[in-house]
Amino acid sequence: MSTRILLTLLSTLFTISLGVGLTGMILDSATAMRTGILATTTTATGLICTTLRHTARLTDREREDIHNAGYKLGLQHVTLGLLDTPPSGGTVVPIRPALPRQHERQAQ
Repeated sequence: MSTRILLTLLSTLFTISLGVGLTGMILDSATAMRTGILATTTTATGLICTTLRHTARLTDREREDIHNAGYKLGLQHVTLGLLDTPPSGGTVVPIRPALPRQHERQAQ
């Protein structure tokens, strides 16, 4: 069953069960009130599970876009000198020249 249909069905059942529970409360009917509470709790749990399942699902296109964005960010970091190539990658050409380090001042 499609997530959209399931969400619509559960939302409708949630609204109806709330109505049954409130009607039982107003008419002082314990059976209707308990039925409404039970149905509301059940449909609320279903809504939460369906919503979590829907948000956790990614399409292949979205996964590909995320992978490509991470790859481009990694390449950008390499060109900026923030990452070095791995030692097994052959000769490493330094991007920035090695400058002599200046002595840091220490507190006296």
